[in-house]
Amino acid sequence: MIKFKAWEDLTFTDDFMFSQVMKNKEICKEVVETILGIKVGKIEFLTSQYEIEIDPEAKTIAMDVYLRDEKKIINVELQNGHRLELPKRSRYYQAAADIDNTLPGELYSEMKDNYVIFICTFDPFLHGKAFYKFENIYLNEDKPLRLNDGTYKIFLNTASDDLTLLDPELKLFYDYIRRGTADSTLTEKINSSITELKENRETRRKYMTYTTRIAEAKSEAREEGIKYGIAIGEKAGEERGRNEAKLETAKNALTMNLSIEQVATLTGLSPEEIEKL
Repeated sequence: MIKFKAWEDLTFTDDFMFSQVMKNKEICKEVVETILGIKVGKIEFLTSQYEIEIDPEAKTIAMDVYLRDEKKIINVELQNGHRLELPKRSRYYQAAADIDNTLPGELYSEMKDNYVIFICTFDPFLHGKAFYKFENIYLNEDKPLRLNDGTYKIFLNTASDDLTLLDPELKLFYDYIRRGTADSTLTEKINSSITELKENRETRRKYMTYTTRIAEAKSEAREEGIKYGIAIGEKAGEERGRNEAKLETAKNALTMNLSIEQVATLTGLSPEEIEKL
């Protein structure tokens, strides 16, 4: 049985509510600026659950929040459950976003800076840090050399007990993720947005549709898994039955004083298997 939160109980850390709140350009812009510590220009494009299909035979991805301004592409993901593949997922997301935003004939020098941000409610690397930022660098023993390819991977560990190194506004954002305390202008805006969304019948209807589709997809996947398991079991049973029949035939043939070579030819068993009999 798949259980979903009641509509009234949803918070910013629930996937559906997160994507709905982040559709607000003002809030989305402020969240990103608070996390990155840099200014975001006028948002040219903003969407949630945006799918990128690189090729019909390639893996399609759905981004939680996807936006761009004149110089940057930014993908923001909310992660509630620990997943070991997050580093490689971040790599794939950035590659897909680059392909999605680079036109044929466009110069490489014209490519936008590419940021992927994972807001995690756990420590994704188990190093106790509240904020992990990765760039491509040359590991020179004397002084690291940045590749300056414009790609950045950011992982927030909002479960961290040590927030002392965070900017004050970012720390208040962490507090909101952890405890729901709206003590800043940004978090108050997020709370107000959630209140408005919960009073919107159309958004509530979308949530019901969203949960129904997830439940149906999981149910179908479960049924397919059961069918696959049964098929594998039946195949294994048939194989075991055929092997037992071969062994029984071999035993009978040996009681008739047939040679090992003759029994092998008759049953398809190897001489070693017949020797054991």
